[in-house]
Amino acid sequence: MLIRAAAWLLLVTATFLPPVGSALAAPETIVPTATAPTTPPTTPPTDTTFDFWPEDRNIGDCVSALPKPGCGSEARGGWAQTAVFGAILLGFSFIAWRIVRSARRAKASS
Repeated sequence: MLIRAAAWLLLVTATFLPPVGSALAAPETIVPTATAPTTPPTTPPTDTTFDFWPEDRNIGDCVSALPKPGCGSEARGGWAQTAVFGAILLGFSFIAWRIVRSARRAKASS
Protein backbone atom coordinates (compact mmCIF):
# COMPACT_ATOMS: atom_id res chain seq x y z
CA MET A 1 0.00 0.00 0.00
CA LEU A 2 2.80 2.39 0.88
CA ILE A 3 4.65 1.57 -2.33
CA ARG A 4 1.53 2.32 -4.39
CA ALA A 5 1.06 5.66 -2.63
CA ALA A 6 4.71 6.60 -3.20
CA ALA A 7 4.50 5.61 -6.87
CA TRP A 8 1.31 7.65 -7.30
CA LEU A 9 2.89 10.67 -5.61
CA LEU A 10 5.95 10.38 -7.83
CA LEU A 11 3.78 10.13 -10.94
CA VAL A 12 1.71 13.18 -9.98
CA THR A 13 4.81 15.18 -9.09
CA ALA A 14 6.55 14.29 -12.34
CA THR A 15 3.43 15.15 -14.34
CA PHE A 16 2.72 18.59 -12.92
CA LEU A 17 6.13 20.00 -11.98
CA PRO A 18 8.17 21.74 -14.68
CA PRO A 19 11.42 20.04 -15.68
CA VAL A 20 14.71 21.43 -14.41
CA GLY A 21 16.03 24.13 -16.72
CA SER A 22 12.66 25.16 -18.11
CA ALA A 23 11.38 28.72 -18.16
CA LEU A 24 9.18 28.03 -15.15
CA ALA A 25 11.99 26.63 -13.03
CA ALA A 26 13.68 29.93 -12.15
CA PRO A 27 12.50 33.49 -12.82
CA GLU A 28 15.92 34.70 -14.00
CA THR A 29 15.89 32.26 -16.92
CA ILE A 30 12.73 33.70 -18.46
CA VAL A 31 13.53 35.45 -21.72
CA PRO A 32 10.78 37.68 -23.07
CA THR A 33 9.88 36.82 -26.62
CA ALA A 34 7.51 39.40 -28.02
CA THR A 35 6.56 38.55 -31.56
CA ALA A 36 3.90 40.19 -33.63
CA PRO A 37 1.24 37.94 -35.07
CA THR A 38 1.96 37.13 -38.69
CA THR A 39 -1.57 36.14 -39.64
CA PRO A 40 -4.32 38.72 -40.05
CA PRO A 41 -7.25 38.45 -37.65
CA THR A 42 -10.03 36.23 -38.84
CA THR A 43 -13.19 37.82 -40.13
CA PRO A 44 -16.47 37.08 -38.40
CA PRO A 45 -18.80 34.66 -40.15
CA THR A 46 -21.28 36.18 -42.53
CA ASP A 47 -24.13 33.93 -41.33
CA THR A 48 -25.18 35.40 -37.97
CA THR A 49 -28.55 33.72 -37.58
CA PHE A 50 -29.18 31.67 -34.48
CA ASP A 51 -31.75 28.91 -34.72
CA PHE A 52 -33.01 29.16 -31.15
CA TRP A 53 -34.04 32.83 -31.11
CA PRO A 54 -36.81 34.17 -33.29
CA GLU A 55 -35.61 36.95 -35.56
CA ASP A 56 -38.81 38.99 -35.34
CA ARG A 57 -38.97 39.23 -31.50
CA ASN A 58 -37.02 41.18 -28.91
CA ILE A 59 -34.52 38.96 -27.13
CA GLY A 60 -35.60 40.42 -23.76
CA ASP A 61 -39.07 38.95 -24.26
CA CYS A 62 -37.70 35.44 -24.69
CA VAL A 63 -34.99 35.30 -22.00
CA SER A 64 -36.81 34.84 -18.71
CA ALA A 65 -38.14 32.19 -16.39
CA LEU A 66 -41.48 32.46 -18.18
CA PRO A 67 -40.86 33.30 -21.85
CA LYS A 68 -43.70 34.79 -23.84
CA PRO A 69 -45.51 32.72 -26.48
CA GLY A 70 -43.85 32.55 -29.87
CA CYS A 71 -40.29 32.52 -28.52
CA GLY A 72 -39.67 28.86 -29.31
CA SER A 73 -38.08 27.40 -32.37
CA GLU A 74 -38.47 24.30 -34.47
CA ALA A 75 -34.76 23.58 -33.85
CA ARG A 76 -35.42 22.93 -30.16
CA GLY A 77 -36.38 19.52 -28.90
CA GLY A 78 -36.45 16.46 -31.09
CA TRP A 79 -35.35 12.89 -30.54
CA ALA A 80 -32.15 13.80 -28.66
CA GLN A 81 -34.01 15.78 -26.01
CA THR A 82 -36.52 12.94 -25.64
CA ALA A 83 -33.68 10.42 -25.27
CA VAL A 84 -32.05 12.48 -22.51
CA PHE A 85 -35.39 12.78 -20.72
CA GLY A 86 -35.88 9.01 -20.97
CA ALA A 87 -32.37 8.36 -19.64
CA ILE A 88 -33.03 10.64 -16.66
CA LEU A 89 -36.32 8.87 -15.95
CA LEU A 90 -34.60 5.48 -16.13
CA GLY A 91 -31.89 6.68 -13.74
CA PHE A 92 -34.40 7.98 -11.21
CA SER A 93 -36.43 4.78 -11.50
CA PHE A 94 -33.34 2.67 -10.85
CA ILE A 95 -32.40 4.74 -7.79
CA ALA A 96 -35.96 4.51 -6.40
CA TRP A 97 -36.02 0.75 -7.01
CA ARG A 98 -32.71 0.32 -5.12
CA ILE A 99 -33.99 2.39 -2.18
CA VAL A 100 -37.24 0.44 -1.96
CA ARG A 101 -35.39 -2.89 -2.25
CA SER A 102 -32.88 -2.05 0.49
CA ALA A 103 -35.64 -0.73 2.76
CA ARG A 104 -37.63 -3.96 2.35
CA ARG A 105 -34.53 -6.07 3.08
CA ALA A 106 -33.74 -4.03 6.18
CA LYS A 107 -37.34 -4.37 7.38
CA ALA A 108 -37.35 -8.12 6.75
CA SER A 109 -34.07 -8.70 8.59
CA SER A 110 -35.12 -6.78 11.73
